[in-house]
Amino acid sequence: MNKLFTVVSVVFMLVSSCSIGQNKNEIQIAAFQNKIATENYTLVDVRTAEEYADGHLEGALNIDYFSATFSEDIGKLGFETPVLVYCRSGNRSGKSMKIMYDMGFKEVKNLIGGYKGWMSENNSVIKK
Repeated sequence: MNKLFTVVSVVFMLVSSCSIGQNKNEIQIAAFQNKIATENYTLVDVRTAEEYADGHLEGALNIDYFSATFSEDIGKLGFETPVLVYCRSGNRSGKSMKIMYDMGFKEVKNLIGGYKGWMSENNSVIKK
């Protein structure tokens, strides 16, 4: 019984630590809004130019994840620049966040739910 308890405890701790580390840079809409409003972040939309033109968050730069020059373009931001990144649903921005950390960026936060989540809460956007 004691051995079973130990095994279950170890498995629980491992699973808990994995999920905590995995999500520390994925943030909810309210936290994302707060960072936009109160902190010095560069806001990056990694959707296509067409998606961006249909509507985007105010002040967002459009750097297309699918562009052949994505890494080069994102690198121009500077590795010390804190970045808030989003896409349509969070998939491309999650991948972008990983690329950016691999490149040496110090702080990148991904919007959970992406643009769709942002819109589902009736937040304002810019249309071009």
